[in-house]
Amino acid sequence: MPFKLNFSPAKAFRLPGHALIHVRGQDASAFLQAQCMNDVNALADGKWQYNGWLTPQGRVFALFYLVRIDSGHFLLILPALEPQILIDGLKRFVFRSKVSFEIETSKHLSGSIGLPFDPETQAGAGLGPEVLMQIGDGETSRQLALGDLPACPNEDAAHRWHEIDMAAGWVWIDKSLQDLWTPQMLGLQHINAFSLSKGCYPGQEIVARTHYLGKSKRSLFVVSGSHLQSGAILSQDGRDYGRMVNVSADGLYGVAVLPADTVADTCLDAGIRVEAYVSG
Repeated sequence: MPFKLNFSPAKAFRLPGHALIHVRGQDASAFLQAQCMNDVNALADGKWQYNGWLTPQGRVFALFYLVRIDSGHFLLILPALEPQILIDGLKRFVFRSKVSFEIETSKHLSGSIGLPFDPETQAGAGLGPEVLMQIGDGETSRQLALGDLPACPNEDAAHRWHEIDMAAGWVWIDKSLQDLWTPQMLGLQHINAFSLSKGCYPGQEIVARTHYLGKSKRSLFVVSGSHLQSGAILSQDGRDYGRMVNVSADGLYGVAVLPADTVADTCLDAGIRVEAYVSG
């Protein structure tokens, strides 16, 4: 994987671009099970999963981590997208369900990379965080925590966090990237971010049809170039070929949705090169 994932482990740092939404109420679990693309009922208290919300046409509207506190309280951790956009969309389907949404504003999300979590060290720094998620293992293992005070900013660590996500196939969907791709086009099956067996949810029919009647005609690839931009159309011989999804901070690497039969070393216009298929 060509992303620059080598770095020295750093203490907890502010995690920019991530919002946290509380979902509470006696119907919270049933509501999320009916709306989200992954199997919420499979979560035990204190566990998390990759998840998202689709349009009825099976296109990705939002991607988020979902953490279950208990049956009446869940946390949605949302990269890149303004949280009110997701809340407004979900509220249209509440009807008589006893469920509420609240954006967390009094506490702060932080991340750490490549370090075991040390509660005493964190508490001594005045953060006192609660670890919400442990992501992956090895040198790129990460912890996402919630603290009373913001952690110190670390721009390089924040960039590495995003690049690790891209390398793993976990893309960030902002407002400009909504409604463009099915979960399979983004390769989300490789990180078990959606369910084929849990029953109905918005877009489920499209997702199931793609899986059972033939694979997606588009997939997620790593590409390299210069001045790459999120959302940019990619072309080959002057014809539209695909679209960038996310890019590294230096604009040299990124992930793009391209025809599924694309092979490594394919050259696109503007000096862009296909590096590898993202398999998660």
